[in-house]
Amino acid sequence: MGLDPEDKRPAYQQVADNLRRMIVTGELAPGDQLPSISALREEYGISPMTARAAIKELSSAGLVVVRQGQGAFVLEGAAAKTDLTVDDLAELFQQLSAAVETLTQRVAEIEAKLPADQEKTEPQGRKRGR
Repeated sequence: MGLDPEDKRPAYQQVADNLRRMIVTGELAPGDQLPSISALREEYGISPMTARAAIKELSSAGLVVVRQGQGAFVLEGAAAKTDLTVDDLAELFQQLSAAVETLTQRVAEIEAKLPADQEKTEPQGRKRGR
């Protein structure tokens, strides 16, 4: 993902917000391990100290727990604890809209493959008029 050079926030805050967004969207679920310090360092081009500051930010917010020697893990209910900004909500809306569009296209493709004369039937066991 990388850092946004146009963003005036400190690097640790950008990384923390990206991880927070991953928690809210479910990309990181309760019990999941956050990327390691070295993985964050490589992905964002940041120092280990900056990566630790980002994780500390999430820990202070009660979103993750840090286990010495094991890493940081998403806490149960963390997604509900996050404070979303308007920008976060706009991004989530865009992601959801794109997902709905993809699903709509897939359904249309599947429907196009069905025989045109195929009759719709009710599930077995149900009778009309009841």
